[in-house]
Amino acid sequence: MKTPIESSTKKDLLLDWVKKEKIPGKIQAWYSLESENIHSDFRIIQTQQGSQQKLLIEPPVPNMPTPEMVQKIYDQLHKEHLHILKKALIQMWIRASGQGQFGILIQANLRSAITTKAYKSFVSFLERSFPEIISCNHIQTNPFTLFDPSKNARPIRIDLKNDFGNSYLPIGNTPFSYHILDWTPKCKTAWINLPERIKDFIHPNAEDRFLEFHASSGFLGASLSPFFKTIDSVDMFDSAKQMSIKNAHHLPKANMTVHRERLSEKWIRSFFNLSENEGKWTILFNPPAGEALPTGVIMATAKARPERILFISSNLMEAAKEIKRFRREGYMLRKALPMDLEPGSKSFEVLFLFVPDRAGILGDKKSFTPKKEQKITSKPKKDIKNEDFPHFIQRKKTSFSRKD
Repeated sequence: MKTPIESSTKKDLLLDWVKKEKIPGKIQAWYSLESENIHSDFRIIQTQQGSQQKLLIEPPVPNMPTPEMVQKIYDQLHKEHLHILKKALIQMWIRASGQGQFGILIQANLRSAITTKAYKSFVSFLERSFPEIISCNHIQTNPFTLFDPSKNARPIRIDLKNDFGNSYLPIGNTPFSYHILDWTPKCKTAWINLPERIKDFIHPNAEDRFLEFHASSGFLGASLSPFFKTIDSVDMFDSAKQMSIKNAHHLPKANMTVHRERLSEKWIRSFFNLSENEGKWTILFNPPAGEALPTGVIMATAKARPERILFISSNLMEAAKEIKRFRREGYMLRKALPMDLEPGSKSFEVLFLFVPDRAGILGDKKSFTPKKEQKITSKPKKDIKNEDFPHFIQRKKTSFSRKD
């Protein structure tokens, strides 16, 4: 089992990175809340140990105690009458709502009548034994892959079948929900409170507009909707679109628009070429697994002249490169918020805030007048070399048919 990384070690890693790469801007106090096992995702997974297969309980972070419910489910799978199901099971996600309820997502080879019969017996056990389990679903993938909602896997088809309950789970005590297939952090407590922390981080006003990419269920955008004039939620997966639309219906004012689109330079350009999308924008990028932004996205974003750009990354090496790219396009890093959303794990995220360099601090003479005031025929001036300035080099969706 992996050794858990201490919070102090994460802080040292971040500080060493900031010093080594000469990262500008203010590093704010770490954002974190204690993770509880009853508000976290667990997984029961089939592993190969030598010549034998064995089921193991995988906690969201190393050494987190196993909830009693999860242990009882694990023990039930080892009973003799479910032997055939135990062998057929690939993995089982036990996904938490953050308020004491759970959804079950099972991936298994249910190809024979006897296995299907055992599976139905097991589902009946779940439904009658655990009132806190509000839904159960099973999936098949084509081509086969070990499904993980936190990873942006290659395009696959997912056949989702519902056994009982709904395919979505409430998000804490909020009016919002997430789909059983969609990305969320494994530990829910800090994530549920993240929108309030982001609001305090950027201080939006009532006329600002918010555009969120990799939005998943649209939870962040929906939660921030009272503080913005409009919200646009963008994700490439159908389940994310469904949940975002459902969550938008709970808003007191109808100011949230949902898009099923892949993040690209072309889409950003077409979006901001529409006259109805003029305004003061805050744009949030939250790529999965610390991935880089697609080619051309930063350039297209900078040309749209947003008031703020937010970028979340769990990969400091990749984030360093993105900071450099934003800088070349005239956006300077103002401050950063380290986020330990899953204390005890080896990962952490950093939320970076970029603002336009209107004062020419970066040595670039680009104009940052609002987009509608610029002449379309004007040609962008070449960047001035910046030898005298620091060189910055710097480190969660799914659908019924996971097709792109």
